[in-house]
Amino acid sequence: MGNTPAATRVRLVGAAVLAGLWLAWPARPADEHAAHRAAAAAPLQIRNDDYQVPDVLLQDQRGVPVRLRTLLADDQPLVVNFIYTSCTTVCPVMTATLLQLQRQLAHAAPAPRYVSISIDPDYDSAALLHDYAARFHADWNFLTGDRDTVIAVLNAFAAWRGGKGNHVAITLLRRPGESHWLRVEGLSSAAELARLWRQGTG
Repeated sequence: MGNTPAATRVRLVGAAVLAGLWLAWPARPADEHAAHRAAAAAPLQIRNDDYQVPDVLLQDQRGVPVRLRTLLADDQPLVVNFIYTSCTTVCPVMTATLLQLQRQLAHAAPAPRYVSISIDPDYDSAALLHDYAARFHADWNFLTGDRDTVIAVLNAFAAWRGGKGNHVAITLLRRPGESHWLRVEGLSSAAELARLWRQGTG
């Protein structure tokens, strides 16, 4: 730059400094909800599945130990989903959907029991689940536990995708008198879930 005018040299040096600062600036964190939203936008997949419920201890939002196999006993009509409290996309929608479903099936005989299992045990303590349930006025069991136990549960229900950012919207229905589960993968409406529930109960 020996023959370059002084003003031009200043601009070139300034541009180089800015470029260096830009390269050194920490990268923005990846969007941890991108896969979550993409999975929710996919068409519904509905099928019958059989699962072996692990005989493990979790805890509910009050900190009370819960034996999962007892809670999800074979004679219980059930609706189960998987959420985490820091989710700002699909999980609040799924929780609101279960609230609507609960109202729509309030007079079913027998009415299902509702259970939500956290997929983020590293963060979701019983206290956080309590606050989450209270925020939605949800009166069913929200479960968490130690990481290894929760991941074993998620694997048993084919609901673990390696991390919360890959969470798939899954709702499991076990209707009265049936031993298998109806697996609804994708973001379903309460009306659709109610229709599927009644479809098997007449």
